[in-house]
Parts: sequence; structure tokens; C-alpha cells
Amino acid sequence: MNISFKGHYICDSQVKRNNKPCALSFVQIDTKNKSDIAALKELDYMYERKSYFGDISDNASLDYRCNISFNDKKYYVLTSQKRDFEKLDSDMILGAVQVEPHENCNEINYLQVIPEQNYFNPEREYKNLGSSIVNTIMKLFPEKKLMLYSSNSAINFYKKLGFTQDKSETRFNKFFFDKNM
Repeated sequence: MNISFKGHYICDSQVKRNNKPCALSFVQIDTKNKSDIAALKELDYMYERKSYFGDISDNASLDYRCNISFNDKKYYVLTSQKRDFEKLDSDMILGAVQVEPHENCNEINYLQVIPEQNYFNPEREYKNLGSSIVNTIMKLFPEKKLMLYSSNSAINFYKKLGFTQDKSETRFNKFFFDKNM
């Protein structure tokens, strides 16, 4: 489905497609643009609110409705589309992430790869989508460490990427990544 975006191309992000290197586009969503918000909602509906796309969509929608002008949260998508990002095709979006800056770190609030392309699907066409999203975030914000709370199923994923679990946090799986450590 084609939905009009006002997304901004940020950079290429490297993954594997059918076990061969492939560059995808990393695009920032404009939360002041109604079409961008509609596109995130379309992803949410495509996956019947059974993924973090719903949380990403809800938060971006709230930012849009509240007309948040200081633009603290950032929303990005990883897409196989190569041009015409003002008309981004939601069917080509392979993943999304929400990043929120804090004083001494950036927090990855939600990260979602489309279910048919996630790590647990052995028949997936693309590989390394999640790690590509995280690595691109690391490159975009090199001056701050990253922080996140992980689901139990993603703990090993974040450890492989170099994140360290905060052992003082006993109720949640809190992780940090600091390139200076």
C-alpha cells in the first residue's frame, strides 16, 4: 500500500538478503506529518497490534496530536525502498524503532522487525535487520550511550551486539551500550 510520507532519508543500512550483502534505507519519520503517522498506523494494523509497531504508532500519534515541537523522540523505519521517500511504500518497511534522548543516554523505547523477517523465522529473506537498526542508531548518536529494556526473548540479541546488562536492576532486563567501555 502506498502512503504518502514526508520521511527523511538518513543513510544506508547493511543487512543480508538471501545471504548476500544488501543495503536498505534508514529513514526518519516526521511526527508533524499526518501521512507519516498514518503509515505507522498502517503497519500496526497490518500486524493486528501483535507487535511493537502498535506502541511506536501510538507514541508517534500522541506526539502528533500534542504538537510536540521540541521533537525529543525520534522515529525511524528501515525500508527496502531506495527513492521517493515522500511516497514511502508501507509494504516495503521491514522494521521500525523509537529512540528517546535523555540527559546522559539515548533510550531505545521500542524496536520491531516485521514478524515474517525476524530472527525466529528460519525462512526469512532478510537477515540482520534488528542488528542493522541498532548499529545505525549507534552511528547516529555516537556521543551518548544507549539504554533499553529488553524482553526475555531478546536478551541474547542485545548481548551479541555488545550491550551490558545492568545487574542492579532486578525487575526488568535493563541494558546499556557504551562504546567507551
